[in-house]
Amino acid sequence: MEPLPVLPSDQASRSTSPASESKPSLVRGLGLLDSVLLLVSGIIGSSIFLTAKDIAGPLPQPVLFLLVWILGALISLCACFAFAELGSMFPDSGGQYIYLREAYGDLIAFLYGWMLFSVANGGTIAALSVASAAYVGQVFPVVSEAHVVVAFAGIVLTRAHLMGLLLIVVLTYVNVVGLRWGTLLQNVSTWTKFIAMAAFVVLGFAIGKGHWSNFHSQGVGLSMGLGPTQLISALGIGLIAVFFAYDGWVYITWVAGEVK
Repeated sequence: MEPLPVLPSDQASRSTSPASESKPSLVRGLGLLDSVLLLVSGIIGSSIFLTAKDIAGPLPQPVLFLLVWILGALISLCACFAFAELGSMFPDSGGQYIYLREAYGDLIAFLYGWMLFSVANGGTIAALSVASAAYVGQVFPVVSEAHVVVAFAGIVLTRAHLMGLLLIVVLTYVNVVGLRWGTLLQNVSTWTKFIAMAAFVVLGFAIGKGHWSNFHSQGVGLSMGLGPTQLISALGIGLIAVFFAYDGWVYITWVAGEVK
């Protein structure tokens, strides 16, 4: 008995089956330099300029102030190595969401993703937007928290708050438009920060009047007169602010699916 011939409709259905179609994916348009600038920009952001005073509060001793930055960098480096391994194992966009999904399933990853979006990152973005608006206010005094726009039921909205909201909307829009424009904005802003920091260093050596005596507090020893428990507590408080400043290194894993 001869086999039944394959009808053209059957052939068409087979050729258009989901298995034969390629899955949609993100454009891998981030090169090595783009990725490095993204990572560096995540660390050298507004937070690193905000947290210095929060660290100097519990740790006014200059040596301890510098030590807590070094200690935080070493601890963060250990986490960086772990995430580098995970990122190479799962080169997809999503970062911690992807890793939790592979380890514990969809539910845990889903809950973590929404927590990150609605709580953790929401607070971080709000803090950074307020800080950015404060710096804008230094250049344009009209953008100030002294100018109240709306005050209702205990909620006060100032021009600085509106500037922060505007910055969030503009930056979100640029990244939604496409990878090309988002990458361009990221690279330009990062190089601008490099130039600004280099200018501070050069000006510090050229016109500064620094002296090594500034690293020694008058009448205060290295332990600041604190006991071991109090000293560890002060270092821990300082580390919280340091980790907040260093936190940007994880951002590259969120866009791993867009890296070449």
